Amino acid sequence: MIGVLSALLLSSWLTQRLWVMWETIENLPTADKIAVLLGVLLGLALAYMVLLMPLMLLRGRLPTTPMFALAIAITSIIVYFSVHTLMKVRDAMSASFIQQLAQIFQPAVIEEAPKDRKPIYARDKVLDTNILIDGRLADIVRTGFIEGRLVIPSFVLHELRMIADSEDELRRARGRRGLAILEALQNMDNAIVEIVDTFSPDVEAAPDTDMKLIRFAKERKAAIITNDNNLQKIAEVQGIPVLSVNELATALKPVVLPGEELTVVIQRPGKEPGQGVGYLDDGTMVVVEQGRPHIGHEVKIKVTSVLQSPVGKMIFGDFKGIVRRNVIKVEGGDLFDDDFGSPRRR
Repeated sequence: MIGVLSALLLSSWLTQRLWVMWETIENLPTADKIAVLLGVLLGLALAYMVLLMPLMLLRGRLPTTPMFALAIAITSIIVYFSVHTLMKVRDAMSASFIQQLAQIFQPAVIEEAPKDRKPIYARDKVLDTNILIDGRLADIVRTGFIEGRLVIPSFVLHELRMIADSEDELRRARGRRGLAILEALQNMDNAIVEIVDTFSPDVEAAPDTDMKLIRFAKERKAAIITNDNNLQKIAEVQGIPVLSVNELATALKPVVLPGEELTVVIQRPGKEPGQGVGYLDDGTMVVVEQGRPHIGHEVKIKVTSVLQSPVGKMIFGDFKGIVRRNVIKVEGGDLFDDDFGSPRRR
């Protein structure tokens, strides 16, 4: 009877201690849990090596129960000291293996953004009439380089429709191309197009479309996409960001350095005697010394200098040889126009 009561009391105490130990382990950080696990495994391995030989020698000489109890006691002591030792040296381990294991077994935690941090959105882009008529914007948007909503005020759309209904055939074609570009933008999956028809009294009171556009963009804290140099200058003076398609096109032109060789078709005579003029695919003017006799031919040139100006770039080069003859048919006459503003010589 006493043995039964002792066993019950001992088992109750042991169960309680095991439960407390389990809860303590559950509350440990992941790295500490791994340290405990490695300590237990290390302790069991050491206990096996320590007790293997003595147990084999004492086998059959001692009763099984005392020998088993002794083995459990020694194993528990070794395991305890292994865990204790590993927990002590864990913080001193450089490039901790335990920490690396903790990162593997620890569940991924998604950090929430601080409540006071404002989400960052792409700035809205306000389009003017010229950029819709230009037509290049659709290709740029299709590539995904422009983010944010494309905002079109109703007064821009009204101006575009007026151009499309013009009696002048050229203006009518330009207006219809602008409407076609607008429709293409609306059908793109990666573009968000918004047409706005409600404006503040300050925007409504503006004297012309450009001023309305500037005031509207300023109120909306948006950028303006345009290829109108005058609109760009006025907007930049008022602190409104401007994305110029013309500047983008200039920036994307290939860089040409003196000494490089190019091929170009000479299309007309140059300003100076003996010069010929051609154009690269991007519209860059190329002036070729001794190129006048080879008008209409595709020739190879060696670049001597590059002249950059606010309205474009000119490349100067020396004639090296003919690549193909009679590529284009050119009529006679000095058709050279000075693209840099100098008067033509008569």
